[in-house]
Amino acid sequence: MDSTTGQLRGPLRRLHHAALAEGATLIVLLGIAVPLKHLAGLPGFVTVMGPLHGLAFLYYLWTISNTAAGDDWTRADIGRMVACAMVPFGAWFSIRLVRRKAAALARTAPR
Repeated sequence: MDSTTGQLRGPLRRLHHAALAEGATLIVLLGIAVPLKHLAGLPGFVTVMGPLHGLAFLYYLWTISNTAAGDDWTRADIGRMVACAMVPFGAWFSIRLVRRKAAALARTAPR
């Protein structure tokens, strides 16, 4: 865990973990489960990963709304976070935004 991740607190930490879960399940779904379904005739992996990714995605959206309600987030920030969830490997861009938000909060927080 790097120093920036160690500084994440409360809602930003939950958002960081939700983005990781959403991004990882999307990559596994699209990169492993769907090819296995279509190339090897094994639909069971999609049957498992589809709902798991759906739950991770809903949790991610819920976490975005809770985090944005409590902090100073713009519509553009929220839009970027949601858009990142639609793209494989997009979660890593949203994690970068979460880290920037945490760094900005750390700069403005009283010591």
